[in-house]
Amino acid sequence: IFRSVQSEYEFEGIELGEIAFSDNAGVLDLIEGRMGLIAVLNEECVRPKGGDVAFVNKVYAVKSDVECLVKDKFYRPHEFGIR
Repeated sequence: IFRSVQSEYEFEGIELGEIAFSDNAGVLDLIEGRMGLIAVLNEECVRPKGGDVAFVNKVYAVKSDVECLVKDKFYRPHEFGIR
C-alpha cells in the first residue's frame, strides 16, 4: 500500500492498522530518476550501434554511487542487478 493511500485512509477515518514496508524511493529513482535506467536505455536505443554492454557500462558509470544497483563479479558484461 502506498503512503499516499495510507494517509488518505487516515484522513477519512478508516482504520488500517500498522503496515510495515520498506521505502523503495532509491529503486524508483534508479529506474525513473534523472539519468535513470529508462533515460539511459532511451539514449542507448537511438544510438546507431548501441547495445546491451554499452547500456550496462553507462548505467554503472552514471549510477555508481547508488546502493541498490548491484555489480557482481559473476555477472556477464550485459547484466546488472537491483537490490
